[in-house]
Amino acid sequence: MGGSPRVVISTGQTLPDMDWSGELAALTDSSPYLGPTWLRATEKVLPEAQPWHTVAHRARGELALLPGYILTTPPVVDHEPRTYLGWQAPSGQEVCCGAETDAARSAEVDALGTEPFFPTLLLGSPLGYRTEMAYNFWTPTLMGSIVEKLVPAAFEAGVRCIVAPWIPERRGNEALVKAFDAAGGQSAFWGYEDFMSLDAPDWQGHLAALPLKKRQRIKGDVRRAEAAGVTIQRVDGTGIRPYVTRIAELTCLNREKNGAGEEPEHIVGILSALIDEGADVRAYLGYKDGALVATCVTIRKNHRLFPKWAGFDYATIGERSGIYFALVLDAPVRDAYAEGLRTVEFGAGAHRAKALRGCTPRAVTTSMLLSDPVLRPRAAAWLEAFGRSRRAAFGDAAPAPARPVNLPLLGNSADSGCCG
Repeated sequence: MGGSPRVVISTGQTLPDMDWSGELAALTDSSPYLGPTWLRATEKVLPEAQPWHTVAHRARGELALLPGYILTTPPVVDHEPRTYLGWQAPSGQEVCCGAETDAARSAEVDALGTEPFFPTLLLGSPLGYRTEMAYNFWTPTLMGSIVEKLVPAAFEAGVRCIVAPWIPERRGNEALVKAFDAAGGQSAFWGYEDFMSLDAPDWQGHLAALPLKKRQRIKGDVRRAEAAGVTIQRVDGTGIRPYVTRIAELTCLNREKNGAGEEPEHIVGILSALIDEGADVRAYLGYKDGALVATCVTIRKNHRLFPKWAGFDYATIGERSGIYFALVLDAPVRDAYAEGLRTVEFGAGAHRAKALRGCTPRAVTTSMLLSDPVLRPRAAAWLEAFGRSRRAAFGDAAPAPARPVNLPLLGNSADSGCCG
C-alpha cells in the first residue's frame, strides 16, 4: 500500500525518553534548549512549571516535540503573559531587553487581575528563551496540525491563556505564527536574536571579509581586554564543575544589571545536568589578578555553537573594558572556526553590539491566545502596542527588513544583554 505515514499528535505529554547522545543523532538540527536533556533539567529547577508537552510521531523513530509548561500562578516577568501586553510588574523587573512601559495600559491589564490569564500554558523552553519545535521529520501541515490539536486540548484542561513568547524567524516557524493567528490569537514583534554564519575558510579570512570598521572594533575589543589585565582560558565538560557556582553568580549579577532576574540555582541545575549528560559544554573564564571576574558558557551541538550564559564582575573590570566582546564574541567564534562549525547562535541581548561586530539578526515574534473570546480584541490591541514599543526600543520605525543591522539597543554597547 502507498501513501504517507500517519502523523499521531498527543498533547499534555511528558518528555520523550532520550539522552544527549540520542538528541545528537535524532534531533540533529534542533536547538539544545528544546531537547529532553535541557528540558528535564528545567523541570527540576522550575517545579512550579507543570510539563504539558505536545508530541507528534510518524513511522518509526520520527518525532516532533513542542515543549509546554502550565503555570498556575504569576511567575517571573519573562514567563508572565501579562508582561507581553504591556503590564509592568510591581517589582520593576522588565522582560528581556526592555521597552517603554505605558502606565495607563499597564493599569488596564492589572485591573483584570490574574483570572483571565492563569493557568497559563507557556510554549517553548522557559530558560532557553525559544518557542520552537524540535523535530526530525517534516510535513507542510505539521506545525498547523499541532496547534490545531493543542489549542482546544489546552482550553479543555483549564488553561486560560496560551503564550508562545519567543518564536524565531527561522524557516518553517512562520507556520506556527499563522496557526496561532488562525486559532484566534494575536502576534507581535518581540525583538531580535543574533547569529553568525561562519562562511570564511578560517578566522583570519573571517576578519578580512568584514568591513573595516567592524574589523577594527573586534581587534579593539581584544586590545582593551588585554589592557584591562584580563586573561582568558577555556575549560570543557567535567572541568567546569569547580566553577559552576561562580558562573551562576556572575550571570545573575549581569541579568540584574540589565533589569531582569534569574535564580542562581536555575543555572547551577541546568549546567550541572548538561555536564552529567556528557554534553559538549565549554566555559571561557576571565581572570584578573587571580580572581575569576568574567565567564561565558557555550554549548556545541553538532555543527552549531550556542553561547548561553555570560557574567561579569563590573565592579572589578569596569563598564567598558572590552572583556564582554573578547570573551563572548571573539573567543567562541575563533574556536568555532578552528573546529569547522557552521554557525554561532548568540541569542537575544546586546543586539546593536553584536550587529556592529558582524552578526546577523533574526526577528522573534510573540503569539498569544486567550480562552475568553470577549477579551481577545483588547488583548490583541495591547499586544500590538507592546510590539510597537519593542520596535521603538530597537529603533525600528516600521517592520524591519529580513536582515536589519546597526539598530540601537537600550543601554550602552558594553551591555551583555539578559537572556542570550
